[in-house]
Amino acid sequence: MNLNNIKKLQKIINCQVCNGKLKKINPYSFVCKDCNYYSSNLKPSVGQDVKGIESLRRKNFKQIIKQLLKYKIAPKILEIGSGDGYFIDECNIANIQITGSEASLESLKKLKLIYGEKIIKVHLPKPIQTEQIFDIVIFNDVFEHLEKINNVIKEVSLVLRDDGLVILNLPTSNGIIFKISKFLLSLKINKFYDRLWQKNSCSPHLSYFNKLNLTKLFSRNGFILLESGNLKTLELNNFDRFRNLYKRKLSSFVLTFFTSIFFFLQFFLPKDIMYLIFKKSKTIPK
Repeated sequence: MNLNNIKKLQKIINCQVCNGKLKKINPYSFVCKDCNYYSSNLKPSVGQDVKGIESLRRKNFKQIIKQLLKYKIAPKILEIGSGDGYFIDECNIANIQITGSEASLESLKKLKLIYGEKIIKVHLPKPIQTEQIFDIVIFNDVFEHLEKINNVIKEVSLVLRDDGLVILNLPTSNGIIFKISKFLLSLKINKFYDRLWQKNSCSPHLSYFNKLNLTKLFSRNGFILLESGNLKTLELNNFDRFRNLYKRKLSSFVLTFFTSIFFFLQFFLPKDIMYLIFKKSKTIPK
């Protein structure tokens, strides 16, 4: 084992959620024996959204906005990692004040051309350079890509009001897709598991959570869970999504066919995307 791999392993000996011991699954992924938190030693990076899922994401964002308005009237929102700006658009339609952000300079420039001063540079877990205080900080398919997650929550707390909210939507390890991919991994079929972690992509996953361990993580950092639920994973027609992932049309057609069947089954199977709404407590645990 070379020095770089040893350093990677040393960084993740203990679970970031409960400080429990991690069990190795494969060369890059681990699971906590105590809280079932999954982590990876993949190299953190920044990147853009997966193409071909705009319609799905906008539908999910509309649902999130509906839920957050139950807790905050006319909120001031900071979105971490705004990607293509779909959530910003939906907030603008709903007449909600929002500041977007990006870590990637390329993405930052693109967003600034569209939204101007509504966009700031944020590269967590580095400090958030702003004098603004927000009612809500939201992570849309971003939190699972971040390292040093306890530090991330602490930095977010500094720009959040005392009764502010943190909202996350992200994939769950309790979902049927994660369970199937892990089963296939046990049969030495790695492709689906690697794809789930976005291995070799511009922005791989560093974490996979479930509702319980994510609630434990935020509770340790001074937040209480207000609400949780699920979002849609797939639409009936996912051809455009797969065409952006695979060069061969045949592969896209085959996957579109099977996911169209799965579209109806997903209503009865464990859900793959969860959202959680946390409220900042005035008493931060030591």
